[in-house]
Amino acid sequence: MRGWKKGASLLLVVSGSALAQAPCSAEQARAVRIGAQRFAAEVAATPAMQERGLSGRERLAPNAGMWFVFLEAGRPGFWMQGMRFPIDLVWVNSEQRVVGAATLPICRNDPCPIIYPPAPAAYVLEIAAGRFHGRAGDRVEWECVP
Repeated sequence: MRGWKKGASLLLVVSGSALAQAPCSAEQARAVRIGAQRFAAEVAATPAMQERGLSGRERLAPNAGMWFVFLEAGRPGFWMQGMRFPIDLVWVNSEQRVVGAATLPICRNDPCPIIYPPAPAAYVLEIAAGRFHGRAGDRVEWECVP
């Protein structure tokens, strides 16, 4: 009987660890991690949210960003129409690797130029300009716990 309890305890510890590590979908992300950097994430999963993005906002907290999740990898265009502050765009492929990044200044022209990723991207992270310190090939992970 004593051996059974010890085995049951071990089973509970192992299964509890597995549950804590269970993956979550990109649409449920609350934070995005690239190397040592971590950004609180607001998810833009619908076409309407993706079109609006960060337009019209006054600013973005230093360690916050908007996480764009696309149905399939492609070359989505981004523009700065209605933006009041510059941003860094970080393009991420379906293998969760950075494929490129760019800093976009405030657009003073009409129409604003459209910026495309250098390779197909399944996800894009928008953060305050100058905050991204990674490079192409860096691993990207997301967390669903605040």
